[in-house]
Amino acid sequence: MKLVFKTPAKINLGLFILGKRPDGYHDLETLFQMVSLYDTVELESLANRIELVCDDPRVPIDESNLMIRAARRLQETVPEKTGLGCRMVLKKKIPMGAGLGGGSGNAAGVLRGLNRLWDLKLQTAALSEIAAELGSDIPFFLCAPSALGQGRGERLTALPPPKKFHVILVFPRVSMATAEVYQALNFDLTKNSKNINILREFFSQSNIASLGAHLHNDLEPVVIQRLPVITRIKQKLNSLNADGTLLSGSGSVVFGIFENSQEAREAYARCGEEDWDTFLTETVSSFSEFMPENLLNYP
Repeated sequence: MKLVFKTPAKINLGLFILGKRPDGYHDLETLFQMVSLYDTVELESLANRIELVCDDPRVPIDESNLMIRAARRLQETVPEKTGLGCRMVLKKKIPMGAGLGGGSGNAAGVLRGLNRLWDLKLQTAALSEIAAELGSDIPFFLCAPSALGQGRGERLTALPPPKKFHVILVFPRVSMATAEVYQALNFDLTKNSKNINILREFFSQSNIASLGAHLHNDLEPVVIQRLPVITRIKQKLNSLNADGTLLSGSGSVVFGIFENSQEAREAYARCGEEDWDTFLTETVSSFSEFMPENLLNYP
């Protein structure tokens, strides 16, 4: 049997860093939202071996890849099952090191897909525990298209999706290392009057203009110091009538949200004139928008 499915990108409409934890991670609050930019994953059974191939040579295909690690971890959960293996084919569209969670989404897709391919019958809660061991963002991609993340981001509360709005993603063709950004974070600079509850309220109301006006990311000033192009991208999107602009996660993608579809299309065309990679997407409201039925309804 072969499974073929898509894994989405995410943006952080809000990211508030609350403090550093004894384990070296940071406590945070974030508002996750999936958007319609997808990688494609193919899974096929392969006895006793785990292999990964990718159409992007920059993607590691060794044990450092989260997809490999996710497959290995699933093997470990069922030691009584022998001969389990797979061949994974990854077709990339989501930029790496961009703050869009591409690798995390790929790993979550592998957990869900191999659960089906190997007929493990693990519930989502069990898959989410494994996901949290592998990376802070991975559980989100098993949870819901819209969610509040707390703790390291792995404690999730699914949120009803707002009405759809358009999201332009602008990648300046340079990546950021998440660990480097967090290490450079100055907590004295992150104190502000905004909080996640304000964003949640506008999000729940589908008040896109007010949501855009209150987008916030505590990591954005850190990344701007290293990549001044972030400011130029934000200025460009703002000049094109974006309802709001923000760095996603630890960067380097900047996104602009648009309630008006015509303005979004025009802004996308204008951003395409620059030396950036630009994607016109919309918010995802349901897993059924990208997930095949044989994964959606299993186990």
